[in-house]
Order: sequence, then C-alpha cells, then structure tokens
Amino acid sequence: MPEKMEALGVLLILLPGFACAYIVQFLAVRRKQSELDKVVEALLFSLILYVITLPIFGHNLPVSLQSATDRPDVYQILVDYGHLATLAGLAVLFALLYAANINHDWLMWIFRKMRITERTSRSTIWNDAFQEIGGFVRVGITDGRCLVGWVRDYSDDAVDPSLFLETAAWIVKEEDGNEIEMPIGDPGILLTKEMPIEYVIFLSWHKQTPEASKPDQRAST
Repeated sequence: MPEKMEALGVLLILLPGFACAYIVQFLAVRRKQSELDKVVEALLFSLILYVITLPIFGHNLPVSLQSATDRPDVYQILVDYGHLATLAGLAVLFALLYAANINHDWLMWIFRKMRITERTSRSTIWNDAFQEIGGFVRVGITDGRCLVGWVRDYSDDAVDPSLFLETAAWIVKEEDGNEIEMPIGDPGILLTKEMPIEYVIFLSWHKQTPEASKPDQRAST
C-alpha cells in the first residue's frame, strides 16, 4: 500500500509540469520532439514551477505521505490544496506565456539581436514566412497555373503545405502577354496537396486587410 500511495504522490507532484507541456503542445507549433524530449520538457516545467512555489509554501511539497502516530503501518496522504491550486494556476499561466513566446518568437528575437543565434522558435521557415509576413500572396501551382489572394489560413506542416486564400483570383495571361485577374468569388479557395504548390510570392501590399484593399492598389505583376 505505501508504494502505491507514494506513486500517487509522485504523479500529483509531476502533474503540473506535464499539464503545462500539454497546453504548450496544443497552442504552439513545435519542432518534432521524441517522447523523451517531451518528458524532459515536462520535468523542466515542473522544476521551474516548484522553484517558484516552494519558498512561498515553506519549502513543503503539496503532497506528502505520513504514518499514523498510533498505527505505524497505516499511512495517509496529506494534500496542501492551496499549494496545488497555485501550481495549477501557474502551470496555465506559464504555458500561455511560453506558447505565445514560441508563436511570436520573442525570446529568440532577443537572442538574434544579441547575435547569439540565427534560429527562430518556430518549426520551419514555412511558419516563419506566413506568420511574419502573411497578407496577399501570389501562388504558383505545379501545373503552371497561378493565383493571388489573401492568406487566411495555412497548414502547420510544410511537408504537406496547404493554404486557404480569401479575395482570391486566378491569373490569366492574354495573347498580348498582359495578365488579368479572374476572381474566384467568396469566401475563397483552399489549396491542398492535390494542387501542389510550387512557389509563394509575398506581395508588397501585404499589410492591408482584404476589406481595405482595392484592385488598383495592387502592384502590377
């Protein structure tokens, strides 16, 4: 029985770090991690959370095992619910901040400014480009067709790229060599792996919204 109670206590102690890691995985696009990487990350989260909370709660763990004074063979689990609640709140807060840091590249931006690294926190350059630039793009399909549109959604995985474009139009070349736009219509077009993407050109009016853009504002192609 003590062994089972100890295992339960260890699980409760490590749970905040694993919960924090789960929330981060849900909110942020990460580089590929092995199962060992995920466990180590969760343990590091637990360590950080306990470094913060232990001094506040008298350096006592939120869960402890104690034997009864009159019966040494009888054990009971003592739970500090205030400590557990604080750990749960900090786990959620830390996960939200850490996921936002990954998505917005805050910490790595500082390191790049310090010339410590050239890397970003995002998983691929596909995510970097669409998150940092976005806006209107010209997309080339491998069959020779191309179209323009406002990037509304894009896939997390660059291995299987897909895009959803609003305010989209096919680019058609006339006999005299001029290009004209043939609007697709609302709400837009979804490009999947059945229409393999050959290239994506980010256009100069990318900072405008689809509602604010007008045909005569677009750069000539």
